Amino acid sequence: MTMPFMVEACDWLSQQSDLDVVVLFGHWDIAGSGASPEMAMPQWYTEMAALPGCSEFDQRGMLKFVMGHTHCNDPHPHGKVGAGFRVAGFGMEGCGNFGMPIIDTTEGRVRFWYFDTSSDDMFNKTIACVTQKGWRSCTSLATSWLDQPIAPKFGDSNAGHPEFI
Repeated sequence: MTMPFMVEACDWLSQQSDLDVVVLFGHWDIAGSGASPEMAMPQWYTEMAALPGCSEFDQRGMLKFVMGHTHCNDPHPHGKVGAGFRVAGFGMEGCGNFGMPIIDTTEGRVRFWYFDTSSDDMFNKTIACVTQKGWRSCTSLATSWLDQPIAPKFGDSNAGHPEFI
C-alpha cells in the first residue's frame, strides 16, 4: 500500500535539479516493534534505494537515512556505513547516551556531527559554546560521524569531475 507513495517520492526527488543529498527519516529501527519488516530502517532505506529516482542518489552515496526507536545514538548500528545513523537517545532508557545530531551540507560536503551531552559537564560546555558562538564554532566538542564530499550527479559536466557512465 505504501509502494505507490515511495515511487512518487523518488520520482519527485529525481526531478529536483538542485538537490544533491537525500536523507530519509524513519522512526523504527527494528521490524516487529511497531513496523512491518519492509518499513523499519534500514530495510526501508534498501527498498527506497532500489527505486528509480532514489537509486541514482544511492549509487553516488548521497542517499542517507536516520532512524530511531531504540534509545541509542550511534552511527551505523545496522551496517550501511556512511549511510545510516541512529539518533534516539534523548533521555529514555536504552544506551544511556544523550546528544544533539546535526546534518550539515555546506562547503560541498555532507557531514553528520554528534554533540554528546550525556553528562552535566558535556551538556553545559556544549550549550555554553553553541549559545555564545553558534554550533559551527563548536565542532571541537562534537564527534564527526560522517564527512564526505557531495558527489556530482551523473553526467554533471559543471561539477568539475569526469562524467559517470
